[in-house]
Amino acid sequence: MNIKKAISLIAFGFMFTLVNLNLTLNGTTVNVTPNFVGWILMYLAYDKLGDYMKGKSYMKILSLVLIVLTGALWLGDIVKPDLDTSIIKTIANIASAVYMFVLCTVLENVARDFGSTRESTIRTLKYLNIGVEIMFVVIQVLYVLGFDNIGFIAIMVSTFGLIGIVAAVVTMFVLFGLNKEISSKLE
Repeated sequence: MNIKKAISLIAFGFMFTLVNLNLTLNGTTVNVTPNFVGWILMYLAYDKLGDYMKGKSYMKILSLVLIVLTGALWLGDIVKPDLDTSIIKTIANIASAVYMFVLCTVLENVARDFGSTRESTIRTLKYLNIGVEIMFVVIQVLYVLGFDNIGFIAIMVSTFGLIGIVAAVVTMFVLFGLNKEISSKLE
């Protein structure tokens, strides 16, 4: 068990799964922080969480599913950007919402066991992140079902995207702070 390493991997994984930085080259847009890299980092963290990760095999399988789905979406955006991948995105968003909720619950337990002041912040972020993920799933389902009010969808995506970015940045800083706090207690 290496809690410090696990928290670092998870924090960087959050960065890749929640922040998208795009670069456009010759008319092709490439996400330079692809989601599948974040899922790989989180997959690697599970063995380091030791007893905190009950049901680790299920989370590792879900990680692999998310690696494949988001890797395919990333590659599809490069090779065939006009391909309709909305159903795959919906499935990935639902899996991601469940995944993040379980992961934040584990991190909340780690923070509690180490007497961290960040436990309640992680709990709040857990519910905020699940709320944002659920809203993106709802928006995606509406789109798949043919809801064509583009203005409404654009406002919803922009609003929840902004909330999601703020939550992602705060989550990363909280996790890096938790890692530092745990490091000082273990030394």
